[in-house]
This record gives sequence, C-alpha cells and structure tokens, in this order.
Amino acid sequence: MKIGIAGYGFVGQAHEGVLKESHEILINDPDKGHYADLSHADAIIICVSTPQSEDGSCNIKNVYSTIKDAPDVPILIKSTISIEGWDELRTDFANAKLAFSPEFLRAATALEDFKNTTHFMIGGDSYGFWAQLLIDAMGNINVSNMSVPELILIKYFRNAFLATKVAFFNEIYDLCQVTNINYQSVADGIGLDKRIGIGHTTVTAERGFGGHCFPKDVSAVLKTANKFKNNLNILTAANNYNNQIRKDND
Repeated sequence: MKIGIAGYGFVGQAHEGVLKESHEILINDPDKGHYADLSHADAIIICVSTPQSEDGSCNIKNVYSTIKDAPDVPILIKSTISIEGWDELRTDFANAKLAFSPEFLRAATALEDFKNTTHFMIGGDSYGFWAQLLIDAMGNINVSNMSVPELILIKYFRNAFLATKVAFFNEIYDLCQVTNINYQSVADGIGLDKRIGIGHTTVTAERGFGGHCFPKDVSAVLKTANKFKNNLNILTAANNYNNQIRKDND
C-alpha cells in the first residue's frame, strides 16, 4: 500500500520509520526537499505544522491545504488542531474520510517513542482502517476509538497540565530564592510523591515553559475556552506568570 506522509518533521519521520517496513511511503514536504505526488497515495497521514496565529489560536492552513489537494482516500491528521479547526475541516470537507489521532512524541526521541507506544487513540472516519494499519505494523497494541473533540482536548490538556506544572515549580523556585532555601532539595522532596513525580520540575536559565508545543497549545486551548465563554482561571494564571518570567519572550 502507498502511504502518503504530508510533513516531514519529527512526527512524519517517526511514522515513516515504522511504516516503511510494510508499505511504500510517499513524502511531501517541499520545505525539506520532498515532492512526492500524494494523489497516488492509498491513504495519507498529515504531520504538517500548525503554528500559532497572531491572535493566539491554532493555525490550520497547512492541514487545510493538504486535505484540499488530497485524493478521496482515508486521511489521518496527526497535526495538532483545535476544536474550532476540526469543525471547519468537517464543514468544508464534508465528504472527506477524516480521522484524528493526537501525537505525544518528543522531538529528540520521536522514532523511539513511536516504536514504544502501546496505546493509540483515534477518532473520526476510517477508524478501523487506521487501527488495523497500526496493529499490522506494530503488533500487540491497543487502539481506542474516541470522538475527535475528546481527543483534541486530551492532546491540549496533557500539554497544558505539564506547562502549568513547569510554571508552578518556577513559583516554588522564586520563593526558595527569596527565603535562601535550596530549590533542588525542595523540588526533589516534592517529586518523591509518585502522584507528582520529578518530571518538568527543572528550572532552566530561560525560566518557565517554552519550546515548540507548550506555548502554542496553551494559547490555543485558552482561545477555544474564550470562544465558548469559559474562563480557565488556573491555566490563564500559569500562562500570565510564564509570560512574565520567560527570558526569550523579550
């Protein structure tokens, strides 16, 4: 089977690394020198970027253009999209076979993370097609069928929770600084509680949370909440605090 991959960042590369053993892979990412014609694909996996718009919302133009040019085949969106973005895609491409599956890969270890994944979550059209494709490629894995809006919020709030945790521990660091208490000892002691753990407790020179996903995902889910007139007070406070301390925001 010919599997088209739109977008050849770490997510697209990880999917190629797993699926190339049993399928012919067509890669399209002009920015990275890949120009495969996805009109010949039997199925397409979308791994293009969804950057933050000027108003803080999720920009789905790359996903949109990929679907617009795609043939009538099953399409799996791995790119992060918002609820309102999904509504737009379903409205404008009502007859397309669209599915969504959130990705939780780390950029530095994406292929290893993908190969070690034991549970995938997929929603939308052609769930059975994509579930079977992953099972055939990876063997003994679990695949859950959930609604796309549920999966979108799972993706956003996993990252939002971790971003809030980073901001929370930066506040602990601030208090330790003014009270002349060793932050690392305090953080390690808190992290001994298995319900909390030590992940995302490191206070970096840049301070707060940054990187590719956390800032744009926090911003996007806050924009979604505002659209539905829902005030996410805790996440808003964490985001505002992060904007105050983050060094690369200057």
